[in-house]
Amino acid sequence: MKKLKWIIFDVDGVLIDVTESYDLATKLTVEYFLKKLGKNIEVDLELIRVLRRKGAFGDDFKVSEALISGALNGKLSDFVESFPEGEGIKWVREKFGIIVKSEEIERVFNTFYLGGYYEESAFQFDGLWKKEKPIVKSELLERANEKFKLGVITGRNKLELKLAEELIGFHFESAVTRELYVKPDPKALWHLVKGERGVYIGDTVNDGLLVENYKKAYGKEFGFVMIGRDAKDVNEAVEKLLNLIQK
Repeated sequence: MKKLKWIIFDVDGVLIDVTESYDLATKLTVEYFLKKLGKNIEVDLELIRVLRRKGAFGDDFKVSEALISGALNGKLSDFVESFPEGEGIKWVREKFGIIVKSEEIERVFNTFYLGGYYEESAFQFDGLWKKEKPIVKSELLERANEKFKLGVITGRNKLELKLAEELIGFHFESAVTRELYVKPDPKALWHLVKGERGVYIGDTVNDGLLVENYKKAYGKEFGFVMIGRDAKDVNEAVEKLLNLIQK
């Protein structure tokens, strides 16, 4: 444990509760395009969460695209249930083709999520980011920051990360947003840690793939803690790491 230098965090679902922001923005985006394409269905939020946990998508634009394609080609619940773990948007496009252009999805999604912060809004909407709630305790991050280097690797862009940091009450000096790299690209982790040892705390298969890809690409050890499997939440995970280093 004394050799561990870093704790790296995913943001959504780990540091921030996004059930009423990103989850809902994904739902509304998928339903918006399905309606335009002649299919009026209500998308279950839990299906979105299951697909996000199983797949290697990197961001919710691609999750939205996958759900749109799946819903137009059969029963959505069957698509999500049978989705191959660790696959991503490439698999979806090879199976169904490109039904909606990614830039169109991004514009509508950002309208729902960012609202007035987004200059290219497709329509008027009060941003769902305002509904986000912090999961992590800021005082716990401050304690961890005394023992480890802290960073984030996230599918958010710089603005979205800034909004998250303001909500949490903590600024990460070291961060990789989607402008730099998209998970599970191992360069995202190397960009921060440069071979130093640490632990990545995430909540999806894609987060685990990031760490596995990093270890294969660079031959370096790095730990992975999966929320919901290895720890109840991020606070428990960080407390465990702090307790271990004190022994």
